[in-house]
Amino acid sequence: MKMARPPKIEEKTKTYNLLMTVMQYDKLAAISEDRQKTELEQVSVADLIREAIDLYIHVIEQETEDEKTGTEG
Repeated sequence: MKMARPPKIEEKTKTYNLLMTVMQYDKLAAISEDRQKTELEQVSVADLIREAIDLYIHVIEQETEDEKTGTEG
């Protein structure tokens, strides 16, 4: 019997089909392999993409907040 893999995301999810260049994917795959050597869990290309999205959202939200308050980062 195969053990089910625990979910990486503990929130409600949505699947999105992403088109990227082979070069983009290959670079992310290499980063993923390097990070997996130093971390205690699997690091996939999808993990890196989700991490980049979170960082992007954080920056956009911070910029929006700074515009509202008249401050910078």
